[in-house]
Amino acid sequence: MEEAQQKLLDIPNEGIFEKENHNIESSGSTHCTTKHKWWYQVAIFTLLTLSGEVITSLLVSIYFTKGGKSIWLISFVQNLGFPILLPFLFYASLNNNNNNNNNNNNNNNNNNNNNNNNNNNSNSQIEVIKDNQEPYICTIFLVYVVLGVLLGGVSVFDSIGLKYLQVSTYSLINTSRLGFTVVFSFSFFLDGRKLITPSIVNSMVLVTVALVILVLHNNESGEKSGGKFLLGFFSAVGGSTTYSLVLSLTEFSYRKILKGRKFIDIIEMSIYQTLVASIVILLGLFISGDWKNLIMEMEKYQLGKVYYAVILFFIAISCQLNVVASIWLVFKVNPLLSNVLNNLGALITPIFGVIFLNDKIKGLKLVVMFLAIWGFASQIYQQYLNYMEENEEIEQNSRDICEVSHN
Repeated sequence: MEEAQQKLLDIPNEGIFEKENHNIESSGSTHCTTKHKWWYQVAIFTLLTLSGEVITSLLVSIYFTKGGKSIWLISFVQNLGFPILLPFLFYASLNNNNNNNNNNNNNNNNNNNNNNNNNNNSNSQIEVIKDNQEPYICTIFLVYVVLGVLLGGVSVFDSIGLKYLQVSTYSLINTSRLGFTVVFSFSFFLDGRKLITPSIVNSMVLVTVALVILVLHNNESGEKSGGKFLLGFFSAVGGSTTYSLVLSLTEFSYRKILKGRKFIDIIEMSIYQTLVASIVILLGLFISGDWKNLIMEMEKYQLGKVYYAVILFFIAISCQLNVVASIWLVFKVNPLLSNVLNNLGALITPIFGVIFLNDKIKGLKLVVMFLAIWGFASQIYQQYLNYMEENEEIEQNSRDICEVSHN
């Protein structure tokens, strides 16, 4: 019965909810309310993920097309928005402290009522303490440094890609993130059996074919020719690879190392990750000597100094929203769904590129877009199958608990 109760709480990747269920008889209504709340949260962070993906890609492309040249500056700005999360960290810390105080009071009451059982339960108490032991500060520091450096690499790769490619081409290349996520998630033993399915394999094949077509017919839509296109292409692929690695390592860190299950863990991960990335890129900015040309670049910017600053500001905000939303989706769901939604953002970005940046989408690029949409549909179908399977398992667990309760 105890195992069935635990499975009931592990709703589709909702097992990380912070609420404790003290009453089995009221679990039905609690489960329903929590489930609706989870879907509302998923909807909000889905919107943030999509908007962050689209706005960041468009603004970075505008920066380069209107006279911006510094890859290091634009990479640095993409990670500079983390201070906007500090108020949320403060709020989450207050709530976390209040919850800890309430839990300590409840534990003290329980200890007073169970003094006679201390000897019998000493071994199990020790096991619980070991299971809930906080990771060492050095381990946490290493996790943040590794993820931050990788995130900085993503920003640099993406900036190079957007400098030498049309935003539509860059976005279509980003649909390759799914395949890399499947590989990395399987490598880190993160739901590997659920990831390798016919629908996902079909999606990976379609995206691979689309990338091959883009490489072989890069001149058709007015792309930059020769080495610049190849540099932009492989940089975009490198960014997709590294981003998928970051998502998979983030989930691995939460499950195996940090074991975080609270909102404050998401905020802390976002802040420290982007802080490290900012420091790494800032070093690159000064070592490369790019900082010497920034004042001149701003003065000669085609749209003027004010628009120059406004574009950089909103790049920082939109990119940070995308990072936080993506980490939340990894934290609350899994890295695959996070990548599915980023792929959706990559698919709708070319439409905005045509509207606002006069990108050209014709001929084989339309075929590539069709293949990418087909691959995305396969991803969505697999997510639907996973949801139905998990929902059926929850209902079965609910029936099992009801039967045990009546008996």
